[in-house]
Amino acid sequence: MPNTDSILDRIRQEAERALLMNAVFRWESAVVIGGTVLLSIFFNEWLPGWPVWAWPLIGVIAEAAVIISSLTDKGEMQKVMESLFREKYNTVGIRDRELRAKLEEAEEYRRRIQEVVTQQKSGVLRDRLVATTAQVYDWIANMVTLARRIDTYRADTIIRRDQAGVPKEIGELERRLANERNPQVRAQIATTLESKRQFAANLQELADRMVRADLQLDHSLAALGTVYSQLLLIGSKDVDSDRADRLREDIRGEVLALQDLMESLNEVYGIAVEGEPFARSTATQRQRAAARR
Repeated sequence: MPNTDSILDRIRQEAERALLMNAVFRWESAVVIGGTVLLSIFFNEWLPGWPVWAWPLIGVIAEAAVIISSLTDKGEMQKVMESLFREKYNTVGIRDRELRAKLEEAEEYRRRIQEVVTQQKSGVLRDRLVATTAQVYDWIANMVTLARRIDTYRADTIIRRDQAGVPKEIGELERRLANERNPQVRAQIATTLESKRQFAANLQELADRMVRADLQLDHSLAALGTVYSQLLLIGSKDVDSDRADRLREDIRGEVLALQDLMESLNEVYGIAVEGEPFARSTATQRQRAAARR
């Protein structure tokens, strides 16, 4: 069953685990544990009638209080989430300057959107804005993933070679087929020519979809700017449920559009690991192998 959690949900889960680990290793935890051990060993004899389990119980309660205070610190939680998100979804490894610039601008919009939300006073308006902008994390994450795929494609020298060489090979095969008289040789040339044509069609489809992906990044960047301006308008007025709901649907639509485009790219260029350089699809590998026989 596919994971339906949003990027924000997954980042929050990672942040909770990180905060839990930090809580266990905080100096307060060390003091509580050390104090509990010392009191249990050396001070039980000084308090007649004091049960031996009392100090350990107090220590457990104190340690639980330290952990709970860490996990319920909303400010610290937000800092950890922001750090984890920027660590995972950034421009590191992207060679194309244009793509990096688009992602940096998108991240700036996300940061400003987050500021608009956090600057609101607690209440209905802030709760509605938090719910409205929750999917912006998914939006940016999808833009980063899409940009990484475009960047890998543009840097793929084998694809560049094939795009330049396959049309020439098709032309040569067509000339050979026109001049060949041996039926068996003609049949072999025809089979190879069909494989080459299919390969060329796949290469063109891949190129077209990458152009669409680049245009989608431009559109998504402009849409982020629109969302930011609309948030400023919402934040300057009383609670407008209709406007906030429309904005939430707009954000959801952008996220889904990016996801659909990435899935269409996967049809012709398979992904090995999310966020990592991607490998060629099995179909493309078979066609390339057939074309070179």
